[in-house]
Amino acid sequence: MRSKTDIRFTVAADIDQVMNALLAVERLGEWAPSYSDVRTGPRDADGRPRRVFVTAQFMGSPDDQVLEFSWEPDRVSWTVVDSSRGSKGHSSFELFVVDEGTEIDFHEEMRLPLPIPGLLFNRALRKVSEEAAANFADFVQQFPGAGGYAVG
Repeated sequence: MRSKTDIRFTVAADIDQVMNALLAVERLGEWAPSYSDVRTGPRDADGRPRRVFVTAQFMGSPDDQVLEFSWEPDRVSWTVVDSSRGSKGHSSFELFVVDEGTEIDFHEEMRLPLPIPGLLFNRALRKVSEEAAANFADFVQQFPGAGGYAVG
């Protein structure tokens, strides 16, 4: 079963603070309801996480995953490159400067190798994604001020 969702929301913080919050991937479990036991692996030459090991929980079933991150000046994305359940997927946050702070375009796609009714799967993914977006907005507000990130 495959599903995708897109959510656009605004955070009252500058783009540097939002990107710094995203760079703190070891704290992913604090705002992403489906992730726990987050461990960072190899980093790139600028110190940004390239691989992250997580336990993902979706619809009551745990899945050990390896996420591969890609960093761009106003965008971060990650792809599931290994999964104990055979899950596939990717997510991204694209950032835009607006008068109110930073607008975030959150995109998530997921494919599970389980026979789940489409309507149930779509609703569950939408609910988890909306919760992650709301939690992330709160997380950014509480995150330490921008310290300058290097994404280039």
